Amino acid sequence: MIHWSRTVVRPVVDDTIFGGARPERLAERWALAVCFGALSWWRLRDEVESLVVVVEVKRDMMMKVGLGDFLGLWLYYLTVAIGMARIIKAIMWLCMTLFSRSPTNDQEDNSSIELIIGNEDKV
Repeated sequence: MIHWSRTVVRPVVDDTIFGGARPERLAERWALAVCFGALSWWRLRDEVESLVVVVEVKRDMMMKVGLGDFLGLWLYYLTVAIGMARIIKAIMWLCMTLFSRSPTNDQEDNSSIELIIGNEDKV
């Protein structure tokens, strides 16, 4: 679906609205990723709700919950766990990128450190 939107939809929209092709910006990529992520999450949720309903109905009817039902739920929870780990990893990367300080090479900082080290040797 992403390939289709980049090869078919984007050139038509660019030609119609802007009069020609233009480069894709980072904000557009983020918006596209969020939209497709929300769409896939919504579809996954609908599929899993049906899995949960099947298990609940079987349990209410005193039927045996089969291996296929168990594997379906297990795969869903595995997918959710992997997705949450990726989201947390992305948030941590973003925070580290935004809030980490780059090392500076100021001469004043180096001279004050050398003075402190020199004073410790004399004591």
